[in-house]
Amino acid sequence: MGRRMPAVGSLLLAAVAYVPLLLTAPGEVGADTKTYLYLDPGRLLGRAVSMWDTNIGLGTVTHQNIGYLWPMGPWYWFFDTIGVLDWVAQRLWLGTIIFAAGMGVRFMLKELRWLGPGLTVASFAYALSPYLLHYGARISVILLPFAGLPWLIGIAARCVRRGGWRWPAVFALVTLTVGGVNATSLILVMAGPILWMVHAAFVSREAPFRTVLSAGLRITVLTAITSLWWIAGLAVQGAFGIPILRYTETYYTVANAALSTELLRGLGYWFFYGRDALGAWIAPAERMVQSTWALLLSFTLPLLALVSGFLTRFANRGYFALLVASGVVIGVGAHPWEASAPVGAAFQAWTGTDSGLAFRSTPRAVPLIALGLAVLLAAGLAALAARWPGWHLPLSGALLVMICANQWALFAGEMVDRNLRRDEELPEYWLEAAEALDAAGGDSARAATRVYELPGVDFASYRWGNTVDPITPGLIDRPYAARELIPYGTAPSADLLNAWDLPIQEGSHDPAALTPIAQLMGVGTIAHRGDLQYERFRTPRPDSTYEMLSRAPGLVQVAAFGEGADNEAAPELPLDDEVRLGEPVGLSDAPAVSLFDLEDPRAIARTVSADTPTLLAGDGAGIVAWARTGGLEPDRAILYPASFVDEPDRLRELVGDERAQ
Repeated sequence: MGRRMPAVGSLLLAAVAYVPLLLTAPGEVGADTKTYLYLDPGRLLGRAVSMWDTNIGLGTVTHQNIGYLWPMGPWYWFFDTIGVLDWVAQRLWLGTIIFAAGMGVRFMLKELRWLGPGLTVASFAYALSPYLLHYGARISVILLPFAGLPWLIGIAARCVRRGGWRWPAVFALVTLTVGGVNATSLILVMAGPILWMVHAAFVSREAPFRTVLSAGLRITVLTAITSLWWIAGLAVQGAFGIPILRYTETYYTVANAALSTELLRGLGYWFFYGRDALGAWIAPAERMVQSTWALLLSFTLPLLALVSGFLTRFANRGYFALLVASGVVIGVGAHPWEASAPVGAAFQAWTGTDSGLAFRSTPRAVPLIALGLAVLLAAGLAALAARWPGWHLPLSGALLVMICANQWALFAGEMVDRNLRRDEELPEYWLEAAEALDAAGGDSARAATRVYELPGVDFASYRWGNTVDPITPGLIDRPYAARELIPYGTAPSADLLNAWDLPIQEGSHDPAALTPIAQLMGVGTIAHRGDLQYERFRTPRPDSTYEMLSRAPGLVQVAAFGEGADNEAAPELPLDDEVRLGEPVGLSDAPAVSLFDLEDPRAIARTVSADTPTLLAGDGAGIVAWARTGGLEPDRAILYPASFVDEPDRLRELVGDERAQ
């Protein structure tokens, strides 16, 4: 019986990890991590090998795209190649993360010579941590370090106990698998194996310091080698790309939500608590912060674990208590912002630098807390089972029920968020539009140009589903540009994209300014996405934008797709406002997708004479304003005087040149 129980526990874990997910929203794909994984994973992998991507901004040095080379990109490429449906591959992906996390706990505890029952409870408590809710539906790739943490601790123990290079190599390969996309999450969970080695050398005295140090050095050397591929990518992006971290969430925002009580119940990430006009950003959040029974349960489990930690005695108890304490200290960081503890204040100051800002997502230390609490909870069960053997199974069953109920979102079909779903099959008109865009690239004059898609959106939310990422660059091979939330590219190009899109958003764009700016940016085709869920992010109304494009000089409509597709605002957010009332009577309904070609396009890569430049005292907004006057000449070099702050003599020379404008 003793040998059969672990096998039963593993099978039960597999059933819980996979079955509820496979029963969730069959046929629908969630907008998890990267939409391009589900559109064409081969195309994504082909682009990820390069640090330059012409399909973001006006061309950009990519940020962590190289991480999709392993394992997430190959996962979806494999299943796509063998014909498995995308939604099935997606459920298997998340289920495997959950299963691997639980099995890692079993491996770790056996390696640490766990005696007695509790393996199944510990594995369930960790694998079903509410931490899954932060990222499971949106950025599941961030959960890879969570799944890898117990494996890394167990393997580190083997490295110390067995010596040699074999297990350090395994450690490096596991790190390679779980750490390529987000360095912050990986480094934070690395505290787990590091703390175990310190504990083994100085607290439990399990191994001499020299042995521990030798194992640590082997691990470090091999892990550094297997991590060079993504470290090099980060280095290139940091040296040549836009400082992207400064355009995402601030550490002030992160720290304000990082309460110790929230971290102890597996939560605490700021995004979890957000909402927009159509509801919570993460649907299960409403239950976790508003339901009385959910609040009681989510606090009861960590409380039981902490009580168990105080009352029980078992090998490595101090280590797992240290994991919890370290995770809380790291996760809390600078909270409360206005009155941080000395450690938090120091961290707050560090986030003023680029290196410190990279570690602003301190709640990603929650896996340390969740793992420590899972083991402490299992230790309490083991102690009670040793005292009253007949109560082992009833107590285990009760705890497993509580753990599963605490992760009710998994069983309620909420791990594929209702706000992030779409049918696996894209609308046929989008596939036709993508084919037309690539076919236009066969024209020699248009092949060297890019597609520009408008209006710009922070997150792509179509009437037929939410994909977060715009789908067009995942369907076409031509270079692509659009204004997105993050200003990718160089500072001047990102500024120009924002400046060009702003009047379109405000409904004040001059149609005559479209063509010269498009020529300047090497645009050959403008694609209008008229099927956006425009009320969600208050993007321009499709009909008026389509009308503006239709009367823009220098543009000719060449195709329309999805004509007659309904695009009425959701009843939860009607837009009978001043914009609607100000629209002309009899405005034509915009097609779902319409394509406009420039009659006289310019190539993306081209040369212009620097002998007769235009000096513009301004920025992207100045270029747009200048185009509205009819003065913009796309075949003439444009120079910003501010660029010559270190070359004042050169600027004076240009100003004095009669050929300059």
